[in-house]
Amino acid sequence: MDWPWLPEGTFSKGAVGGFVVGIAFFVLVCISRAVTRIWTFGLWNYLKSAFRIENDSLGLILLLLVLLLVTILFFRGVNP
Repeated sequence: MDWPWLPEGTFSKGAVGGFVVGIAFFVLVCISRAVTRIWTFGLWNYLKSAFRIENDSLGLILLLLVLLLVTILFFRGVNP
């Protein structure tokens, strides 16, 4: 990537490694919470509640879509 305005070493192994470790921790926490919920309430109830969209979750879905759009535009770079 050729982004001269970013400081040198932004995409070095340390930055990417920290990002990967952070995402791996996030995924591990999500999986552990899902396993706990499945163990408590059962698989069928977990799946029914996971695919139910309620009024308060629509804002979260919109926020995640906006963050996805910003991430795609940021990593797309100046030259497509």
